[in-house]
Amino acid sequence: MENVVISGAYPERDGTVAPARAGQQCPFLGGSEGTAKRYSGTRQDESMRAALKLLRPTRDDFRLGDYAQCFNWDEIGREYERQLGAHAGLPDRASEDGWYAVAFRSKRNPECSHRDLFDADRDAYTEAFETTNGALLVYWFTGLDADNNCLATCVWTGRDIARSVNALPKHKEAARLSAGAYIHYHIDRYSIAWDSAQRRLDVAPWGGESTR
Repeated sequence: MENVVISGAYPERDGTVAPARAGQQCPFLGGSEGTAKRYSGTRQDESMRAALKLLRPTRDDFRLGDYAQCFNWDEIGREYERQLGAHAGLPDRASEDGWYAVAFRSKRNPECSHRDLFDADRDAYTEAFETTNGALLVYWFTGLDADNNCLATCVWTGRDIARSVNALPKHKEAARLSAGAYIHYHIDRYSIAWDSAQRRLDVAPWGGESTR
C-alpha cells in the first residue's frame, strides 16, 4: 500500500494517521551542530504541497523504473497550476529554482527488523518536518514487491534545506539502523521545475537535462 505523507502527518503501523505536534519547538534548533534551515511559506511551495497529495505511480515497475516516467507528473502539474490561485495571498518564492526530490531505491534484507525501520523512518520524518518548519513537502513510500524491492521518495522546497537535516539525531539513528537492512540501495536526486510556457512540470536529474 502506498502512503503519501503530507504536512506533518505520518501513518502509524496500524494504518491510522498521527498528526504532527503543532507548534512544537524542535530541541535541536538554536544549536550549531545538527541545526536545520527553516522554511517560510510561499505561494509556489504551498501550491506544490497541495498538488503532491495526488502523487501516485503510473507503471508497475515504478520501484526500479525512470522516476520522471513512473509518476503522474502531468496530473500534479495541472493541480499545481490550479492551486496557485488558491494560494494567491502568500508571497512568491525568492528564487525560480525548482524543487528538490530524492528517490531512495532499495532491496530489503528479508531478515531485517521492519518494525525498527518503520519507527526510525517515522521519527526521522517528523524531525525533518518540524525542524525545517515544513520544508519537506511530501514523503511517499510503498511496500515491497515480490523481490523485496522498495522505493521511497521525498520532495523538498530546495536542496540546501534538504541537506541541512542530515546531521540531526533522528536522521543519524535511521542511517545507523539501515546499515544492515538492505542488500543494496541507490539514491537518485532530481529537480522538479514548473515550465510556465509549456504549463507542465519538468522532472530532471539534479543538475541534468529533463527526461520528460
